Amino acid sequence: MRRACGRTDDALIGVGNLPAAEAAAKELPRVSLADALELTLLIARKEPRRHPRVAARWLLRYLEDCDEATIDEAALVAARLAALSGAWPGRGRAHAANHGKAASAGGHRER
Repeated sequence: MRRACGRTDDALIGVGNLPAAEAAAKELPRVSLADALELTLLIARKEPRRHPRVAARWLLRYLEDCDEATIDEAALVAARLAALSGAWPGRGRAHAANHGKAASAGGHRER
């Protein structure tokens, strides 16, 4: 994440410091979709009870921000987000995270 002063807070997410990452996000005027996904992934690892609601909010934001998202893409992204909570054995968090990152980074025009 980039803070207003230009300092990057990517390291906070990388080392798994959820309280610091959330505090940094609150200081930003708007958190990018990709950064919001990174926080969602961190929450899935650190506070799994919060994950379903946070993932639902991220999916809503994805659908609002990506003008060209289809129902099929939304279903796939929702399934991958659900997999982060371990709901689907054999479908690891890395697999789900990789698709979510691709969805937030490519192919869709953000509003």
